[in-house]
Amino acid sequence: MKPNLKKIAFLFLFLFICLKGFSTVLGPVKIDIIGFDTNTNSIFFTRTDWAECDCKTELFIYKIDSNSIEKDLNWSSRYDFEKNREEVIRKKGFAYLSHPDTTALPGFISLKWEPEIKYISKASQRETTGLPFKISIFGREYKYYQCSKESGAPQITNFEINKDSGLLLITFQGDCFEGYWIDSLIYYSNEDKKKYCKKLTANDVKPLEILK
Repeated sequence: MKPNLKKIAFLFLFLFICLKGFSTVLGPVKIDIIGFDTNTNSIFFTRTDWAECDCKTELFIYKIDSNSIEKDLNWSSRYDFEKNREEVIRKKGFAYLSHPDTTALPGFISLKWEPEIKYISKASQRETTGLPFKISIFGREYKYYQCSKESGAPQITNFEINKDSGLLLITFQGDCFEGYWIDSLIYYSNEDKKKYCKKLTANDVKPLEILK
């Protein structure tokens, strides 16, 4: 029996090491607005996932007229882009893009807190209070949350493309295990009094049930 027990113990140890080796440590997800092309009516932005992986900085081009998104998931080394942002943008041929200015939030954009959620944190193993909230644009709601009260409020930045359209960047604590913050991007427009908004970053909010 003893040799068999040793083999079983060795097998479990081997599997644990393999699983640990293949596991991925999460990290913050950062959005960088590269600029706006007035000729093609397109928005250029990057997404950088700082998880423990061989991830690249990804480029997204949102074409407003066709309501379509083009992706280049291997656009740049994330380390090179972080260190030499302007040089990378110039070498990629995007230095001509105009950059939207940050302005105060328009009156049709609002943040509303929802009832708090109590849960046992997987990281601290202590009871924690999660803070769900909604971003409302033209009455359409986008759901987010802060993982704990200690995180404070989310960061919300408005980038004005013109007097009728812009980009809303929401930075929230979307990783409740390791506490990392995540960027989310929403486009909105009131051109010709036609109200429209669209989230440009898909699947950036995990289901709220993971907190419970």
